[in-house]
Amino acid sequence: MDFRTQDIKNMSEIAQRMQGKSEDKVISELADMIRSGQGGLTPQKAMQMFQAIMPMLTSEQKRKIKKLMEELQY
Repeated sequence: MDFRTQDIKNMSEIAQRMQGKSEDKVISELADMIRSGQGGLTPQKAMQMFQAIMPMLTSEQKRKIKKLMEELQY
């Protein structure tokens, strides 16, 4: 697994832009961005990153990431 610092920075910047939106809206928009390549990650690379960080997350964070992962599979 090779993640560049820029990949994580891109995701962080995207998260900042999503503040104030509903959880479902954020997940939907993030999935769309990843699928279209706007987030700087391919769906496959995003899934690998999510799997790598999953052990470090709280149960609430894991729930949200799993929801995003499910959305990416459609």
